[in-house]
Amino acid sequence: MVLPIQSKPVIRPELVHPHETIDIMRGTPEQVMRVRLLLLGGANYNDPQYYSAPSYTRMKASGRRSR
Repeated sequence: MVLPIQSKPVIRPELVHPHETIDIMRGTPEQVMRVRLLLLGGANYNDPQYYSAPSYTRMKASGRRSR
């Protein structure tokens, strides 16, 4: 069996560490609180999406034949 030529692996960029890139030591208390809330409520782009197994209803629907 002949396999296709594999491509080179993609180099992953450096992970982002918000605590090192954002200055939360200086500023008014309102500014610091706003930055803190934005960081807590924002998405964590370093983590992949969690795996959720398909539900029983979804698996049952995928087994049906459509006409």
